[in-house]
Amino acid sequence: MRNLAHQLYRDHKRVLDLMPKHNPAPDLKLVVHRLFGDNAARGKSAKVGGSELAYSGFAKNVLSFLPVNWREELDKINVTWRGCENWWLGYPFIALVELKLDDDGIRGHLKLNAEVGPISSHKVRKGVITMIAEAASARNMDHVQFQAGASDKGRLYSRFLHKHSIALNDVRDTDAMERKFAELIVDFKPASELIADVIPDFFRFGELS
Repeated sequence: MRNLAHQLYRDHKRVLDLMPKHNPAPDLKLVVHRLFGDNAARGKSAKVGGSELAYSGFAKNVLSFLPVNWREELDKINVTWRGCENWWLGYPFIALVELKLDDDGIRGHLKLNAEVGPISSHKVRKGVITMIAEAASARNMDHVQFQAGASDKGRLYSRFLHKHSIALNDVRDTDAMERKFAELIVDFKPASELIADVIPDFFRFGELS
């Protein structure tokens, strides 16, 4: 029987190799649908890990969102952020959670980051980055940190979170991924509150719109 099986494979190898192999694909989208609904509109909010998140978009296992406390503080300033009008939700910040796979295709991790976007005024963009960096330093939050040159002229996108990731034992386990996602957001809360506390000081720039 073993020899017959080998012979069958050899005779039909080309056809068999063309057939798709069953390998359940990991998909953060299933978690996104559970949290925000199947057809979530941009800006729709959902409570995750004790925080309100406003949905921005999803593509290639990357979820973009804005903490609602950031949106509320930014809305109080009531300006148009030139350069960011068509960037994500139109605000100067965005947060992202990305699903990354390990080499075995089974384990992986969720990584959270946040980014200052393409504010057209270099003075304003540099001021925003400087204020966040100074506030993080004052609170000894070393996981909120920009790379060197983040505020240089010509830079458009500057990420500033470090050490915000959580391991997944099986990326095909949607229930476990949802729990880990919530844990990641809980861990993110101090950094989220730091940014919300800094935003009111953006009034001092006087040339946001």
